[in-house]
Amino acid sequence: MPTPAINHPQMPGDFTGSFSELLAQLVQTYTWEGVAQFMSECSGKISQVQGYLRALEDEATPPQEQAALLQNMAQASGEYYAFLARVPKDVCRFLVMMSGVSPEEVEQMLETEPLVKGELRELASVAPVIQSVRPKNYVMPIDPISNKLAHLREFNQIVVSRKRNLTIQTAVSIDCPENMKINGDFNLTNYEKSIINGVVSILESGTSSFTIPMLYHAMTGKENPSLDDGLLEDIKRKLDVMRTLTINIDLTQELKAHMIDPQMGEGLESFTIEGYLLPLNKYTGVVNGKRSEMYQIISTPPLHSYAKLKKQITSVPIDLLKAPLNNNSTTIPLKTYLLTRIEGMKNENNHLTRDTIRFSSIYRELGAVDADKKRKKRIRDYTQVILDYFVEMGYITKYEIIKEGRTITGVRLWWEEKQP
Repeated sequence: MPTPAINHPQMPGDFTGSFSELLAQLVQTYTWEGVAQFMSECSGKISQVQGYLRALEDEATPPQEQAALLQNMAQASGEYYAFLARVPKDVCRFLVMMSGVSPEEVEQMLETEPLVKGELRELASVAPVIQSVRPKNYVMPIDPISNKLAHLREFNQIVVSRKRNLTIQTAVSIDCPENMKINGDFNLTNYEKSIINGVVSILESGTSSFTIPMLYHAMTGKENPSLDDGLLEDIKRKLDVMRTLTINIDLTQELKAHMIDPQMGEGLESFTIEGYLLPLNKYTGVVNGKRSEMYQIISTPPLHSYAKLKKQITSVPIDLLKAPLNNNSTTIPLKTYLLTRIEGMKNENNHLTRDTIRFSSIYRELGAVDADKKRKKRIRDYTQVILDYFVEMGYITKYEIIKEGRTITGVRLWWEEKQP
């Protein structure tokens, strides 16, 4: 679904005091009437989003109204962010971080500034809705560039098509600050692909704001995810890296080979897509010594723009991510890879005749080609747990293990349209 153009607020600096102190500073700067007006307007914007969300979640809402409601919710979310872009940075910081404030902290602020009591209570009651808009579908690009994300370096020539004697390539370059190259943060993995998919799934659901738990839900399907500190920090670190990397995709050869919509390419001699790998603003606050972050999506990620332009994108119900496994840097990208491969097999436009997935391709996807036998067996076991879950969910009808001699080499799959 197209997301409305949004002028997002600039990234504010960290605030290291308590929220009650920040509120007192705002009242001193803007008067209590001014602060009350900011909070009332913010509550109104969020309440609009909440109204559309309730209608979407209401089982009595006719299916034919769903698309219009999603469109309205996306527009209402855009108006909320446009409002944040207009207010002063310190006010914006306060309003954004209110979504994570506890009832005890609200009471503390009420004692500090009782003149904004009504407006503060109203804002505290509706603010969490912005981070409660959760995607129902997991969105995945299936284009050649996204498929090779883990192999991208600074300069790349990706083969996107072979027609007769003609090989069509798309140039992809990635740039980052020099210190990242020295520290080794430049290299991407397929775990980053799952993170990008999670961010895009949130964007396609009609909202542009998320916390780490919300992103983790979009990556795993877990309704109320609890993250250990190590996993939390790992996701935050990867987000910080990807919102610093820039990517340039030169589609000129695809344009000349008429692989792009002819109407869009009419009169163009060259065409590129460029931007941050993940264009995000990050808000950071410390409340009672506890640090928390919220992210805002500034614009559509370039890889997603490319996949949509090529019509090489698919989505599946997010419940398919809930296979009974511990979610980690191996199992999360493994689920993404299996879903991507099966979606490719099911898509008639891809003209795929193969119905098998070789474990050698899975090892390559997970960076485990040179792993020991123990890890490879663990990956095969994970794969079977995920496929058993897909059968249980009716996503595939059955699968069988393929052996060459005594060696397990892959799996063959069946689904409704392809009966054995």
